[in-house]
Amino acid sequence: MIKAICLGRVTYEIDLVIEKALVEGSTNEFFEKKGGVGGEAGTMGCCLAKWGIATAVACVLGNDINGTRIRKYFDKVHIDSRFIEPTYENDTPISVIQINNTSGKQTTLNLSDRYISLKKCDFDFTPDVICVDGYDSVQAKNLLERFPHSISVLDASLVTSAVMELVKKAKVAVCTQEFAENAANQRIDFQDMSTLVSLYQRLKKKFLKTEFVITLGEKGAMYCINNQIKVTPSLKVKAVDAHSCGSVFRAALAYTLANGGDIEKGVKMGCIAAGLSATKVGGVDTIPTLEEIKNVYEQNY
Repeated sequence: MIKAICLGRVTYEIDLVIEKALVEGSTNEFFEKKGGVGGEAGTMGCCLAKWGIATAVACVLGNDINGTRIRKYFDKVHIDSRFIEPTYENDTPISVIQINNTSGKQTTLNLSDRYISLKKCDFDFTPDVICVDGYDSVQAKNLLERFPHSISVLDASLVTSAVMELVKKAKVAVCTQEFAENAANQRIDFQDMSTLVSLYQRLKKKFLKTEFVITLGEKGAMYCINNQIKVTPSLKVKAVDAHSCGSVFRAALAYTLANGGDIEKGVKMGCIAAGLSATKVGGVDTIPTLEEIKNVYEQNY
């Protein structure tokens, strides 16, 4: 059975649907909310576990009700939680997502005392695939160095020097457009497609051993295969909530690579999974089934 480790930030997420932007100075009551697992490591871990990969999540959670809720959900989807470390001094981070039904935009409020790093990175198995974000950069680096032959997927979203260093260690870096533009010191102009090629070439020149996937929002994702730079378009859907799309995309990419697929199939599976996720409101509840993803893939490719 394929084994995975997801290391990084896990939050308790509260999703609130609003019909219009909140007015400054107003008092607002919400009678309907959705709560569940959030954060990059949490969402990716839930994706991989639901898709049949034996998944362990490594993170720090508070000794509080939200930490308990997260642990219970991990147990429900059969995630190995032995590597979760408790903190008795800090609360479990909370993410409040405001989902505007009218504009289709999402606003995220992350509430945490400070990010607590794992004290140790001691795993008793060799993972086939590793997924890390930039929040716990020290232990992410340790994990990537300990298992250099494992497939590794980095969420390169945080524009920090620590994440830039992690890019050198990861097999695949999935970058946001903002991160890629900062790392390459070049802006993308979608009216001039040569800027996409130039940006990718600059990234490869700077990070020779790393494969890059650059997410471009509604325009899809850019990657390189057989020395050809390509863009796979996003899935055409009526999106209602896209806040989990990035994590779902990266998880589908990691799943495909772990199962022997190439980077092109991984990006296509990622775009499909992200698109399907965007048709529902919420976090881990929006994760599409593997059957749904494969059906759309077979219909389109």
